[in-house]
Amino acid sequence: MIRSIVSRTSSLINKSSVNTFARRTYATDAGANEELLTFSFMVPHQVIFKDKKVQMITLPGAKSVMGVLKHHVPNIAELKPGVVAIQHDANTTENYFISGGFAFINPDASCYVNAVEAVPLDQIDPTEVKNGLQKYTQLYNEAVDEKDKAIALIGLETHQHMAHAVGVTFSLAAEMS
Repeated sequence: MIRSIVSRTSSLINKSSVNTFARRTYATDAGANEELLTFSFMVPHQVIFKDKKVQMITLPGAKSVMGVLKHHVPNIAELKPGVVAIQHDANTTENYFISGGFAFINPDASCYVNAVEAVPLDQIDPTEVKNGLQKYTQLYNEAVDEKDKAIALIGLETHQHMAHAVGVTFSLAAEMS
């Protein structure tokens, strides 16, 4: 009885789908003449780009900064605070500061970036970044419990990355205790 059930159900299984989970995939050719990456960029409250054709994007990955072109290996990457650089063509690059998020690089030559927050880099005020560094350094130094210390550290690290992105110099060694 069991043998007949097994033999009947095994004949229903598509043999080509059995090994698909163990197979490594690479980017597919989305079109012989199309040498651009399809890029979508969004935050919870806004779609910044949807299916925009770009030459390349540079992402602040959690492990390293990475460039993404049309034939990039499919990947899901955690993004740390930093600059997303969108190279539209050889002469036009647009920069956004993100506070973190995820990038989904797909086999069909598309990439989706979902960020918590994104601001055009040219809209960040260096004076406000310095003020934020001072504020979160003070909050970190005055924190009495682990929760307050963790919240202050998140703000401090985000402002450190922002300072680096806009060229603000700072020294934490003298400020943090």
